[in-house]
Amino acid sequence: MTDRRPDITIVGLGPGPIGLRTVAAQQALEDARHIYLRNHPGADFSDLLVRRNVTDVATLRDPSAPAGRRWQASARAVVDGAGDGPVVLAIPGHPRFGEMLTVETMREAEARGLRVELLDGVSMIDLLCTALDLDPVRERVQLMDGRSISFLQLEEPFDGGSFAATPRLPMIITHVYDNAIMLPLAEQLLRILPREHVLTLVSEAGLPGESREQLALAELASHPGGPMLAIFVPPLPSLDAGRDSRTLQQIVARLRAPDGCPWDRKQTNATLRDALVDEVYEAVDAIDAGDMDNLAEELGDLFLLIAMHAQIAEEAGAFTLEDVYEGISTKIVRRHPHVFGDDAAAHAEEVVGLWQRIKAEERSNGKVSTKAVDGQPRSMPALERAGRVLRKMPLYTDDLDRDDPGDRLLAEIAGIIDAGEDPDAILRAALERHVKSAEPPNP
Repeated sequence: MTDRRPDITIVGLGPGPIGLRTVAAQQALEDARHIYLRNHPGADFSDLLVRRNVTDVATLRDPSAPAGRRWQASARAVVDGAGDGPVVLAIPGHPRFGEMLTVETMREAEARGLRVELLDGVSMIDLLCTALDLDPVRERVQLMDGRSISFLQLEEPFDGGSFAATPRLPMIITHVYDNAIMLPLAEQLLRILPREHVLTLVSEAGLPGESREQLALAELASHPGGPMLAIFVPPLPSLDAGRDSRTLQQIVARLRAPDGCPWDRKQTNATLRDALVDEVYEAVDAIDAGDMDNLAEELGDLFLLIAMHAQIAEEAGAFTLEDVYEGISTKIVRRHPHVFGDDAAAHAEEVVGLWQRIKAEERSNGKVSTKAVDGQPRSMPALERAGRVLRKMPLYTDDLDRDDPGDRLLAEIAGIIDAGEDPDAILRAALERHVKSAEPPNP
């Protein structure tokens, strides 16, 4: 017993001409009771459009609907038609390559209990790879939808990390129909690629009107786009892809390799301890000075040390940089259920309450804190730590030993705090005066 005929057969038409359709696809079209065609600008479906049993469902698309739902009316028309008997839905290219009408039709058909079958077609990707003399598997090409990428810009400046492409591998970007897509797409590419990076734009790949042009990424924002257009983005050499965090990880691994840098190979987590503290202070100096350019540089130095510490740990079999990423990501998501979960917190005070509850749960699950009893990091500079502790735990002078220099210093700090001043700021100002007075006069 054979399976019954599908209610809806979704056929990939390729780029249009009959000669580029599969035999199975063409046979399905010939045998169809009714064909629902998604017409497409630039594609040649003239042999289908003249038939009486063809409905162009592209005319039912609602461009004002939310992204991802613009083909709902078209999909419903196809599924409604299948209620009277098997139908064919004819899709340009391959029905699975960036085709939201396929997604909507299959969703609607499943809801109504209808059976769907897909027949492959020559995709735009096939034709592009041939035109570019490119093996997408061997060269690990990243396939992307320009429309989806362009939507990310709507979240700017909170879109960091949303564009998941790497400049270390080539990209093919399709569905770049107009400048409304090109402009935000260019902004996203500029996050990971230099302005002068040269792209190749191919129009009507595999068809008689095939053409191509090359332009710098900086020029992409003003390009008008096109219905049969795609963009090829060549990769950067791995060490030039400095806007990808994995490049820094690779550089550090190379420095630590057996044939790497003798100085870097000699370092340990212990020898880099003070450098980590120093870089934090230099970043703080940049913040205090309001120097954003310098802050970017100092944060880079800090990233370098983080990558170095993680690489040394990986060599010892302790953990990897990916473990660091996973650990902090998991913790931050867990501690923000009001953002990533179902809890609510409209005010900062409510957030503090959530944190305290979650931290208590972590402690009850056996998570051990590395902080001292007073809640401060053990390696924090003593003056800073004393200031924080004494603000919470006042000092009683009757308990002090006036002959002990530590107690006398602690009492002095407590007095400054009681006077409403900052002992760290006072000492810092005094040091500045001392340094200036000790400087030799200009000749």
